[in-house]
Amino acid sequence: MPILDDNQPFTVAIVGGGIAGLSLALRLPETMRVALLTKGQLGESNTRYAQGGLAVALAQDDSPQFHFQDTMAAGAGLCDADAVRILVEHGPEAARWLMEQGVQFDRAQAGSEAHVTPDGFLLGREGAHSRWRVLHAGGDATGYEIERALMMAVRARSSITIFEKAFVEDLVLEGGKCVGVRASDRDGQTLTLRAEATVLASGGAGGLWLHTSNPSGATADGLALAWRAGAALVDLEFMQIHPTVLVANGTSHLISEAVRGEGAYLRNHAGERFMPRYSVQEELAPRDVVARAIRREMLLEETDCQYLDLRHLPAEKMHARFPTISAFCRENGLNLARDLLPIAPAAHYCMGGVMVDTHGRTSVPALYAVGEVSCTGVHGANRLGSNSLLEGLVYGLRVADTLAAQDEQRASVPWSSLRTSSIFKTPAMVSDMDVQSLSAMKEMSFAQIRGKLRQLMWEYVSLARSHDGLCTVQKRVRELQTLLTRRREDEMNRSWHETRNMLQVAELVIVAALERRESRGSHWRLDYQTTDENLEYRHFAWQRQQIDVQAVL
Repeated sequence: MPILDDNQPFTVAIVGGGIAGLSLALRLPETMRVALLTKGQLGESNTRYAQGGLAVALAQDDSPQFHFQDTMAAGAGLCDADAVRILVEHGPEAARWLMEQGVQFDRAQAGSEAHVTPDGFLLGREGAHSRWRVLHAGGDATGYEIERALMMAVRARSSITIFEKAFVEDLVLEGGKCVGVRASDRDGQTLTLRAEATVLASGGAGGLWLHTSNPSGATADGLALAWRAGAALVDLEFMQIHPTVLVANGTSHLISEAVRGEGAYLRNHAGERFMPRYSVQEELAPRDVVARAIRREMLLEETDCQYLDLRHLPAEKMHARFPTISAFCRENGLNLARDLLPIAPAAHYCMGGVMVDTHGRTSVPALYAVGEVSCTGVHGANRLGSNSLLEGLVYGLRVADTLAAQDEQRASVPWSSLRTSSIFKTPAMVSDMDVQSLSAMKEMSFAQIRGKLRQLMWEYVSLARSHDGLCTVQKRVRELQTLLTRRREDEMNRSWHETRNMLQVAELVIVAALERRESRGSHWRLDYQTTDENLEYRHFAWQRQQIDVQAVL
């Protein structure tokens, strides 16, 4: 762990080392003293596992306006138009900035008939995109390449102090302002870092669900930190379920949507290509549509998977285009191009998060959020594929520019400029728990509590939700919360803190899902199966402190 000078606070403390945190750190002037804290080793993030790539309008037949239209359509009436315009219009220059940092995107070979940019970069395509616009690297190792280049640049920057395996337990507040973080190191020793501005870039919450494409560290830590600090959270009911995760030999591995973009089919156990029955866009329909179609086929056939079929595509090309997926298939006795690949949906990406404006400012002074932990309004109710890396990049650079320019003016912005058409409430949380059934429950380990939570969230709060199911799971989550609070002080280690974070955010997701009485994007209610036009561009935001309940139409 680096040696600290307690008399000299950092200018900026960044929690998280994915594309958002790394790009932000590198964009800040070298005159700023930056602390970068990572939960694991630097590079262990959702960014590293991103296969599809970076969606940017660079092709001759493409434009930011087309990208804007596709993003808004995929968001199912809940995207913030201003935030989306910033994303798509600044995307090309942000991609060039990445290249300047050393990121090597794939280029076309001479004479290739592939879709390319005017300067020769290969482009892929994913569901709900009207154009080929996805830059990729190493075929399906885009996130890994981005992490590699940005990590090298960060380690070479003397103004950035890296704290690896530093688990942030809480934000430090003074007079309602965030002044730093309290963290524990790999040996359990506590350290407090003071900073003029603190940025959450800690990723998402896929670890709340039993089936997920996320790495093990995605335990909703940033969302819980923001909640306890009093920051508003918004759109928590929208967790994107990725349609195609390979399930083989008890393991799971993401299969990028780009595979379907290259022409792969989805088939059921009868061998039928079923997506034409669910959408005119077939396999390239939005992710929520594809995921629900797969679930429907699984229920009809009473099976635990469906199949992805690449057998009609050129084998050599598929192995070259998707080397990471091909290798994982081979490890499990499958040939990517010759076998039907067993797939099932899994929790993938949080569209909601810490409520921010278009400069990453939260409702807590001097606290910012960027990347998956934040909610800019870019993704709406259903994220467009390969917009996640782009959002982390574009808004990481934007937050850095804001911090560099503001100096003394790091205060939160008024609610009215954070988001229009929002409802603000304070949900009943742990203090209102019904614990009648606790006497029937035995003592559970932290791992058992987390395992039970993940099972409950997958059963009741994944692809299909209902009032009765959500009320059931809320009661069970509160019982688990009470079990956790009864632990002795000497048991409050990292596992305790992670479990607390997961339980707190799980209940917030449940409360938000109960509140939205309609089906929209990734949020599907069995008891409200239609979309309510009155809820278009209406967001549900939650804050721990008591504030006025207000609906802005």
